[in-house]
This record gives sequence, structure tokens and C-alpha cells, in this order.
Amino acid sequence: MHYAAACEYLKKIQGENCKLSLDNIQRIIARLPFDPGVVKYIQVAGTNGKGSTAHFIASILQSAGWRVGIFTSPHLQDVRERIQVDGRLISRKDFAMAISAVHSLSRELISSRVIANLPTFFETLFLAALFHFVKRGCDWAVLEVGLGGRLDATSTVIPEVSVITNISSDHTNILGKTLAAIAREKVAIARENVPLISGCPTVSLAGRIIRAEARAKKTPLVEVFSGQPLRVEKKGAVYLCSYRAPSAEYRFRVVQQGRHQTINAAVAVRAVDELRRLGWEIGPADVARGISNMFIPARLEVIAGRPPLILDGAHNSAGIKVLVEYLREEGISDCTLLFGVLKDKHYPAMARQLAPLAANVILSEPLSERALPAEKLLPFFRGKNCRIERNYSRALAVAKKLKRIIIVCGSLYLVGELRTVALGGKQHGRKKIQGD
Repeated sequence: MHYAAACEYLKKIQGENCKLSLDNIQRIIARLPFDPGVVKYIQVAGTNGKGSTAHFIASILQSAGWRVGIFTSPHLQDVRERIQVDGRLISRKDFAMAISAVHSLSRELISSRVIANLPTFFETLFLAALFHFVKRGCDWAVLEVGLGGRLDATSTVIPEVSVITNISSDHTNILGKTLAAIAREKVAIARENVPLISGCPTVSLAGRIIRAEARAKKTPLVEVFSGQPLRVEKKGAVYLCSYRAPSAEYRFRVVQQGRHQTINAAVAVRAVDELRRLGWEIGPADVARGISNMFIPARLEVIAGRPPLILDGAHNSAGIKVLVEYLREEGISDCTLLFGVLKDKHYPAMARQLAPLAANVILSEPLSERALPAEKLLPFFRGKNCRIERNYSRALAVAKKLKRIIIVCGSLYLVGELRTVALGGKQHGRKKIQGD
């Protein structure tokens, strides 16, 4: 299978066999022609910030001298972003090889009636990631949960440490209508004798549910923000941080924009400190270097220009709240908003938060079958200079002519496509994500 054929195969199975169950993938993993247990894993769940936190952890481990894989989702511009080793995207050749191996094994297992269906799109990519991490001799792999936790493919391997960044309302059609239901789905990643790092406020409903589940499962629980151990000072575009953990006091610089990234970094630091407590050699200098080196695109990413462009992957109400707080802290208002969203999101709350900061609004639609028709967003932006533009190149051209700071948000699918347009068709921007 060549790269183009691998991509075509993934496109074909996307949306198929999406019943949430671990039975199929557990049967496949039990029959892999290699031992995925030669790699040490860290699993990262949460509603928001789990991608950034996973990248912070991977960057720290890499700075400590290990070979580190990372599996994340969704991708922005290139499906290979989901599988990286030491900051480099999996090559096209290796990607095709991994997908082909998963497909061949799955066909064999269907023929022998071990499994009933081919693995899903997400499961196929996860299995391909395991194949690649073992093939490349990774010491560690950081696995970002795709959805929830209880029935997520990443829960089929046993991690050294589990992480929950935070819990808020999202994917309610799948995870449950209440915060308690969502929290129970996510905290299901807790395992006996595997430390669980929680970034949830200790007094929150989610915090209480996590504590109860940890007690029930005999899971060592580490609450990141118990006792207010994080101090943050903003200097220019950089956040100077100090975090007090049991093993050491860590000082580090967060260069990713947004005060919320200091929270994500602190969760990563606490997870790494737990690894240190377990005997792994990771020093404060490794932590500082790893955090300052970490870059993840489309998380309050500023692309210079006239006018400047801010790309943010905020795609739910809590994410939009963080974006709005950042814009207010930076004194940014009367901007041009380029906005589109998926129909299963709580888009009224998202739009209402953004409307006061926008002078102009350009509504578009993510490239997804789940895209909300742009017309449904019009009522939330009455009184604004508002128009609909589904063509991304034209949408960005119109936004630039308005000569105000441009904010692109609402969906990672939308932001990824507009990032490609903004960078002149390039797949990877500032601090280019390494790959071939």
C-alpha cells in the first residue's frame, strides 16, 4: 500500500463502524505481531488542553534524552500530524507501511473470525501509531485520548501514569448530558496502582467524582493544584512560572500564548514529577527546556501580517471562554471574527461570548459532514458587519481587506484549512513541524 492508497483507505473507513466498544481493538492488540509493551505509555484525557499537555510531556521527556512518540487527534492539515516521534511527523513511507500492516492483520483476523469488523478510522491510526513507535524504538509514547476515556482505543494499553487535564461540557450526545456523566466517562481511565494526575479544581464536581473513583479503584491520585503550588508572572509575550511539587520546585517559561497554557504546563510538570518519584531520571533543567521548546500550532497562534491573524482551535464553550479571556487580557477588541462550528457543539454559548469582541464577522463552515450551516449563526451576530463565505481563500481575503486583527476559531477543521490558506498552501508553519 502506497501513501496515496493509505490515505484513500482512511477516507473510506472514516465514519464507518463507529460503535463505541473496546472488544474489537482488544482482540487485535492481543494478536499484534510485536509487543507494544516494550514502550512506556502516558495517557492524557480531558475536555480541553489535553493536546497541549501531551505535547508538553513529550517535549520534556525528549529533553531528558529519551526517544518519544506522541499520538494526538484530530489533525489540522496533515493526517500524519497524529503520529510523531521526537517532534517529527511519521514519513509518508512509514505511514503507508503502518496503515498497510494494520489493514492486512485486520483482514486476516476477519477471515479467521477473530473480529467481526475492520478497526475504525481512529483505531486504525492508533494501531498504526503503536506499530511505528515500536518500529522506531521509542522509549516513551504519550497518548492523547480521542473521546471520553472509558471506551477510547488508547485505554487498551497500560500507562505508567494517567492524566486528566480538566472536565467541562462537550460531546454531550456521546458522553452524556451532565457534567457528572462526562466526568465518569473520563475518569474511567483510572487503574489500580497507576498514578492519576488530575488538573481539575479540587472543590469542583469533577474533582469529587475523580476522588471517589480513585478510592474505588485503588488509584494513587495526584491533584495538581491542591495547595496553590503554581505562580505565574507575565513578562511581555512570555509567562514565567514556578510550580512546587514533591520532588522539586520547577521554574519554567511558557512561550505558547494564553494564561491557560501555564495550567497545561503545570499538569505536565506534575505528571513528570510523578515519573521522577517512580525512579525515572528527569531533572528540573529537562523540564524547563522541554516546556520552553514546545510548540503546537493553532493554539492562540499568531501569524504576523497586516493585519495579524490569530488562529485558535477553541471548539467548545469552555475553549471559547479561554480565548475571550486572552483577547481581553491583550486588549484586543473590534476585531474581524472568522467563525464556523460543528452542529453538535453548543454554538449559541460560543457565539454569544465572541460577539461583543467582533466588529466584523465572516461565517464559514468546517469541512465536515457535521458542519453547522453558516446561516444558523446569523442571529447571534445581529448589528455586526456580517457575511457568509464558504470559500476559505475568499473568506481570508475579505477579512484582510477589513484591516483589523483577524481571529479564526470555532473548529479545528476550519482552523486547519485556513492555516494552510494563510501560509500560502504550506502544510506546516512557524517552527515547521518536522517531517517528510
